Amino acid sequence: MPAQAHILIIDDDPLIRRLVAKTLQNEGMQTTEAVSGEEGLKIFQEHGADAVLLDVIMPNGMDGFATCARIREQSTGQHIPVLMMTGLDDLDSVNCAYGSGATDFITKPINVPLLGYRIHYLLRSAKTTYRLLDSEQRLHHMAYFDSLTELPNRTFFQEHLKIMIAFAQRHHQKLGVLFLDIDGFKRINDSLGHHFGDLVLQETSNRLRKCLRASDALIRVGNTTSDGISLARLGGDEFTVLLSSIERNEDAATVAERIRKSLAEPFILADQEIYTTTSVGISIYPVDGETELDLIKNADLAMYYAKRAGGNSYRYFSVNMTEAAKRRLILENHLHKAIERNEFELHYQPQFDLITGSYSGVEALLRWNCQELGRISPAEFIPLAEENGLIIRIGEWVLRTACLQAKNWHNQGIRLSRIAVNVSGKQLLHKGFPSLVAKILAESGLKPNTLELEVTESALIFEENILMEALKSLKKIGIQLSIDDFGTGYSSLSRLMNFPIDCLKIDQSFIRDLEQNTAKAAIVAAIIKMAEGMNMKVIAEGVETNDQLDFIKNNQCKEAQGYLLCKPLPSTQVEEFLRNQASLRPNV
Repeated sequence: MPAQAHILIIDDDPLIRRLVAKTLQNEGMQTTEAVSGEEGLKIFQEHGADAVLLDVIMPNGMDGFATCARIREQSTGQHIPVLMMTGLDDLDSVNCAYGSGATDFITKPINVPLLGYRIHYLLRSAKTTYRLLDSEQRLHHMAYFDSLTELPNRTFFQEHLKIMIAFAQRHHQKLGVLFLDIDGFKRINDSLGHHFGDLVLQETSNRLRKCLRASDALIRVGNTTSDGISLARLGGDEFTVLLSSIERNEDAATVAERIRKSLAEPFILADQEIYTTTSVGISIYPVDGETELDLIKNADLAMYYAKRAGGNSYRYFSVNMTEAAKRRLILENHLHKAIERNEFELHYQPQFDLITGSYSGVEALLRWNCQELGRISPAEFIPLAEENGLIIRIGEWVLRTACLQAKNWHNQGIRLSRIAVNVSGKQLLHKGFPSLVAKILAESGLKPNTLELEVTESALIFEENILMEALKSLKKIGIQLSIDDFGTGYSSLSRLMNFPIDCLKIDQSFIRDLEQNTAKAAIVAAIIKMAEGMNMKVIAEGVETNDQLDFIKNNQCKEAQGYLLCKPLPSTQVEEFLRNQASLRPNV
């Protein structure tokens, strides 16, 4: 036992405090008194104690359970004796006392002679424990803390959240759980190396600590602020924040927005300026879950939706997200089997030469008719295939099927100047993609210059060096390259000129309503002029009205596709359409 043990007494009843203090002073101990959980926590943080006597029921402010849990979160409070004083003798209260970290409890009215012996015993036991603290603390730190950021880990966060849920349930309070993920973190690791990735994670954790301070209250060891904010790193680039004392759901959004703004500021690391953005998901106890696992899972799901919407934002969890997640899981399971079950088919939409009035090529468009679910929109299943990596296999099937079909038509006398196939950025970045294209062309017998690969503008944003090598390799094979959905991405004109592109496809969002929208009309006219100056072809997609067709013709756009001219058709129907067109086609 210390030479003169310091005992902190926390009780809102002045008579109990004086009785306990006098008893312990007579036993040769030093005492400090606090009238509330908040005051006791502050005293402990500033001065420490060798043991704490703590009343359970304190109506104004934190009760004893919450106070005990907060003491245990302090580095100096993890192993000291905490004796809880309670008039409650039900099993739930006893379990809650131990669950919050109490060493032992004593019932009221207090047996004064027994109290002195109890404290002496606890202090002697603690002295034995202290001899093992160095090794125990190291093991504890390894088990509960992340070595890279020094933040609590998933295990710590889940256990702490479980305790705080019990308190919130008892006092009918709300909790907020924030799930954070750094947008594009894999790109940082891949392009700059894992060392830079680790530096970004460390700096992220530092910024999170700073922006989660409330009223300039320092985040304590254990990473919990005095206003009930706690922070953890779950792994990778995923972090969580617990808001254990919110009045309104909107309070969580305030913190999420503060985090978003802080992490959007550039990192200066080893003389490099690195920009990141963050997606944040929010779940609220008890409406979004009553267990720690449900709250974390639902905040994670909300974060996924924030990321799907483009990132750099936050989303609240909703039940609709759960239904969508179930739908996504079902689709993913069926998508794995779609090729083997022959559920995919290609439709083809003709592209027209506006000078001759006849077709100039076709675009292959993927369709999925699932045996169990029926027809699934490409807008739903293609992003899913890109996320789970199935786009590599599916893309190969599309490319091979389209090339074989084009060669078959050619053998029948139906001549195409090109067949266009969409490829994703993931396909282009996949090792050996140019070799795969060459192999499929050889297998099908299709001339390379008949094949055109369409790449979305947004796919050209990242991994420029790798993409450039892939595109150059494809050009060496002799195929044509076009940028699909042009105008919707973020490519600068100077970057665009670096890529070996043959054609720009004006996105249909610009063609739609251009008759009434002068801004869209100006953009379309500018794209056509720009492409002409860069010696590129231009195709306007999504042409649905005669006015739209007249506009692009008058602005010297030479090719178009859209429902006005011909909708996408299955192979047999488009074959008939092409034959009829060929019979009317002038000799060229």
